[in-house]
Amino acid sequence: MVLANNIGDILEIGEACKERFVDCEKVPELESLNIHLSGISHLRGHYKVGRISPYTHSLFYCNDGEISVTMNQQTLIARKGQIIVIPAGQSFLLELQADYWEMAWFALDDTANWQSFHNLAPGIHSCANGKQIFHLLGHLYYESSAELRAPSIKLLAHYLNQTFNATPISEEIAKLKQLRRDIEKSLHYDWTVETMAQTIHYSSPHLHKLFKRHFQLSPIQYLIKLRMQRAKYLLTNSQWSIQQIAEQVGYSDVFNFAKRFKKSVGLAPGQYRKSGGL
Repeated sequence: MVLANNIGDILEIGEACKERFVDCEKVPELESLNIHLSGISHLRGHYKVGRISPYTHSLFYCNDGEISVTMNQQTLIARKGQIIVIPAGQSFLLELQADYWEMAWFALDDTANWQSFHNLAPGIHSCANGKQIFHLLGHLYYESSAELRAPSIKLLAHYLNQTFNATPISEEIAKLKQLRRDIEKSLHYDWTVETMAQTIHYSSPHLHKLFKRHFQLSPIQYLIKLRMQRAKYLLTNSQWSIQQIAEQVGYSDVFNFAKRFKKSVGLAPGQYRKSGGL
């Protein structure tokens, strides 16, 4: 059966796609949470999955990359840091059109245990706990001991309920938080306003306006602030040389780093280290 908008019961998964299923046979504790099936997926190449009126709720946490989702006569793009919410009975189509998509996903039984599912409207929402859920499912997949799985099951239930009961935030705030996380993971990278804007799919002028509005700093000023915070931490909590610290926070020239650090902090890096950060 195929609906007029080309949504049908479709299962087309190419050889480059890697999926790990976490079900009640592998992890019996999931049954108490009314999780019918779950898993983590690393997708490349051909991926096209459609369902007509599924009897379970569907959740897709976007850990990296992007995917197109069609439902209610609309096709939208879900990206890193977002979640796709599809209630039971809602037909949908997922199709990989980008290079890559990494996700954690759930089929939840349509029971009273998941009444909070209806707190979120069908569609795409921002989500702050997708990475935690992704790694928890990975642990559950590989851990054979029920005793050692217990803390992860408790955390999984917490994060799922947190997803449905989180205070909504605007898309732009969610994207700025995601950008900050990306920058903090790669402070050594040669960030420019253009690369920052591309990361969260905004134009450079728009990103500049958002930073000014929310942080009262330009994107580059904010980047420098993060780099100096990390440098202060490394100076007082590591034995790395100042050259190594400079490289870790994005300065290939130690003299430029020292000049910037003194301008921002008021002390040269060596003086700051001797002071113990006081």
